[in-house]
Amino acid sequence: MANADSKPRSSPLAELVNFVHNNFLWLLLACYLLAAVLPGPGLAIRGLSLNSNSEVTAPMLLLALLLFCASAVVRWSQVRDLMQRPGILLLGLIAIWIVPGLFVSSLGWILPGLLGQTVTTGMLVGLAIVAAMPAANSSVGWSQNAHGNVALSLGLIVITIVLCPVATPQMLNLMGLSLSSAETEQCKKMVTEFSGGFFIVWVILPALAGALVNKLAGPERVERFSGLLRIVSAGTLLLLNYANASLALPRVLDDESVTLLLLSSALAIMLSLLGFVSAWMLSQVMKLDRASWVSLIFGFSMKHTGLGLVLAGEVLHEEPRVILIIILATMLQHVAAGGFGWFLARRTHPVCHEPG
Repeated sequence: MANADSKPRSSPLAELVNFVHNNFLWLLLACYLLAAVLPGPGLAIRGLSLNSNSEVTAPMLLLALLLFCASAVVRWSQVRDLMQRPGILLLGLIAIWIVPGLFVSSLGWILPGLLGQTVTTGMLVGLAIVAAMPAANSSVGWSQNAHGNVALSLGLIVITIVLCPVATPQMLNLMGLSLSSAETEQCKKMVTEFSGGFFIVWVILPALAGALVNKLAGPERVERFSGLLRIVSAGTLLLLNYANASLALPRVLDDESVTLLLLSSALAIMLSLLGFVSAWMLSQVMKLDRASWVSLIFGFSMKHTGLGLVLAGEVLHEEPRVILIIILATMLQHVAAGGFGWFLARRTHPVCHEPG
């Protein structure tokens, strides 16, 4: 008879899923380092297409795969449970888009006067793209690890992705009012992509396809293949980051000063920390429990930079600073999430209200 205290042995796939999830930040950093010292394969990936005359590139296909995998594992029943408190989602949408949008707009009025237009060129456009993105798919993983409200995390992701074709162009237009004419033109290019066929084919359709597979397969089959889908999703995100970083990092590291890199990093982390502050304020006003507060922290501070990276890489590939700020935001929002998770693991008393 087997020992009653013995634990069932994990499958190799489950062990791989746990390894990737627990070490995703380090894997992401490794991709950036590889892109800086060995950009050739990444540039080759960016140059791949279905045929010599095709505009369908490898990054576009990888984006579609990423969104398909994300939609295929969403538990829609948890999202329905969230509808009982729609006020949280409504205020959450304001915090996810309006708050960072106002922050970037204020920087657009202030920074060029302090530092000069040459220094801030591209940097503010990259920040604007990050601020206009929906909530990150990875935020639900961080929330689950920290014992947050997974339904709330999923609700923020699903609703912001659904509203993204409408909200993102409006936010880019809003932030463009405070930018230079050249930067405004770059934002207009991004708006065109969000409102055009590119967005429908490479964002909306893959997400709908994933949701359809989710519905037809049923929760049991989705759960059975969720580990494989998570590995594919993580691998796709890492490959996308490497390919796009290969285009931007070598050029930026050769041309830009350490001061500019530090300034870009500071602005990227400020944008992420703004989500922390917004989540804390909303949790206090609505007297949310700890689990909901934790989910809002990750949902507000983590943006879907994978989507922004692909779109910027396709539309603004001649502006490496734009891609650099998105890469820095991707890296630093995971660093901030890891730091917050470390803080929660060692904190004995929750900050927010527990349900009475």
